[in-house]
Amino acid sequence: MRRTGCLKAHGVGAGCRGWPCMLMLAMLVLMSLSAYPLTSSREFRKPSSYASMIGGRSTMEGLLMLYSLASVDPWASVYVAGTGEGLRSLQVLNSTTLLQLQILWLPVLDKYKLSLTRKAMVKHRVWNRFQMEKGSAIRAALKWHPDTLYLDADSFVLGKILLPMEAVHMELGLSPHYIQEKYEAKHGKYNGGFLWTNSERMPEAWTKASARSRFFDQAALEELAETFKTFTFGKHVNLGWWQLCQKVRRNESLSVEEEFQEEIDIDTAGFLRMNGRRVDTLHAHLLTPGVWCPQFNEIMLRYLAKAPALKEQLEILQWAQRAYASLAYPQAEEVMEATPPFTIVVLTMNRHESLAQLLKALASSYYGMDKVDLTIKVDHAPDNAKVIDIAEDFVWDFGQKAVEVSSSRKGLARAWFDAWRPKTTNARGIVFEDDILLSKFWYRWLVNAWARYGTCKCLAGISLQRQTLVPKKPSRRYEIVNHHQPFLYPLVGSIGFSPHAERWLSFLKWIESGSPTLSDPATPDLVTYDWWRNGDKRQMWTQHFIHFCNRHKLFTLYINLPHKKTLAAHATAKGEHFRRTLGQDFATASDVSLIMPVSLNTYDWNAKFLWQICCSTVNRTHPVAAQIGCRKCS
Repeated sequence: MRRTGCLKAHGVGAGCRGWPCMLMLAMLVLMSLSAYPLTSSREFRKPSSYASMIGGRSTMEGLLMLYSLASVDPWASVYVAGTGEGLRSLQVLNSTTLLQLQILWLPVLDKYKLSLTRKAMVKHRVWNRFQMEKGSAIRAALKWHPDTLYLDADSFVLGKILLPMEAVHMELGLSPHYIQEKYEAKHGKYNGGFLWTNSERMPEAWTKASARSRFFDQAALEELAETFKTFTFGKHVNLGWWQLCQKVRRNESLSVEEEFQEEIDIDTAGFLRMNGRRVDTLHAHLLTPGVWCPQFNEIMLRYLAKAPALKEQLEILQWAQRAYASLAYPQAEEVMEATPPFTIVVLTMNRHESLAQLLKALASSYYGMDKVDLTIKVDHAPDNAKVIDIAEDFVWDFGQKAVEVSSSRKGLARAWFDAWRPKTTNARGIVFEDDILLSKFWYRWLVNAWARYGTCKCLAGISLQRQTLVPKKPSRRYEIVNHHQPFLYPLVGSIGFSPHAERWLSFLKWIESGSPTLSDPATPDLVTYDWWRNGDKRQMWTQHFIHFCNRHKLFTLYINLPHKKTLAAHATAKGEHFRRTLGQDFATASDVSLIMPVSLNTYDWNAKFLWQICCSTVNRTHPVAAQIGCRKCS
């Protein structure tokens, strides 16, 4: 319909004859096609306006929604029922993309106490009235436009939202939850955060129906579907966590490949599809804690990482998920904002093939928009020329790169002690030996772990390897499962170790102090002490750190991922530790959860549970932390 209109507007009619007219017609058709990309025959145009409700804790989500909308429809008209604070946030947001939107802000939410939770607002009988302020935005939009599409603040736009053909003769468009009937019976058949209408009667009818609804504004839409001419959107519209969580059972690891590949994929143009249709909106719930919403968001991030046409949306969502920690756990915001660029240190000597493999893995890891510096430290060896060439020729696009070549042989222990000297106590970094294989998601998991637990007083550092050793004599091989969630363990893991800057500086100060304990870092009950006494002391740095952690009651953070996967695997290449190459110990993970629990289970040297710890990054008044009643680090 729009293409036909364009042709008529240029005066091309049935009376045109001859090849000049045919050429002109062809040119106009090509111009029309470039202005309006091909869409499904079932879709015909975008809404003439948009409406939303933004206020309180949803302010940041709402601004993200507006930003995502602007990325696909930059001159859209948007009517927002919001707060004065939200308007000020919009005004100070330095984004020319957002400023192109034609936004009418209606400060109708200031009369509500938005610091209250939903449960508290229901208790005070204001939740339904608050929810129906959606009608204020819809009414304002319909005053100036023939129709409008309402989006909740926690929606996220991936592409142009096109209405189906049947909307021409309809008054209302609803988005079904596409969930089981028993859940529909409780929460309603349709989602109250995504709907289209062209009827000025609809807001008032919705308000009245919600007053007698079994589930507020949402179930009330079932009554409206009976009284208005209604069509429904497909699954590819308003894709939400509730559609996906029913595919798996609680407490099982979500596997994208196993659970969702039949419905979700990437098309040849690089867009996300659901059942063969391009997904145009997600219902992200970025600020909702629990299991399903964070899992849904990280699944969408993984798919967007494979969708080249959605690069801008990926960067927005990736940043938003990083910011989630600062909103649910306010003190994390200071940690994240004050953190300097991340530093990767690679320790190498003469294994040029191992180094090349590690550098390739680092270059293909996902860093989002973060600045990450790389330092390659080459120990002295008569046969390290190839290693030096590889290090110097390697191109690093994510930050600064430096190559340091030692003029004399250090040995592995001294190389670790000289590896990283953080300039501030809140710096972040990681040390890799060159025979390590990496999951491309290692960095995303690590920076989220630091954002959540970075101020934990008993945290010595974070390891990317699987925990497999119980060092308490008699030592044994044993893995702490811990529901495949992060946990604290006193033994350091050197296969991808990210030290806590403040603890690491204290450790280095002790190493350089000349203390008598340096010559004998005793931990008699641990097998690692026997290894150190019987081995080459120049090559085993970990025993000194084990002694240090044992004395100061410090722990290392681990995660043992499902299916024997790991963030960092050991290639066990021939070198300082092994006389021959033994091969990779575990497979690297291609599907990594970013869910970080409020509390951390803590285990002793014998892998026995000690207690739950709440790190100071966590807001102690957070309802989950309050329910757990976990202790702080001593």
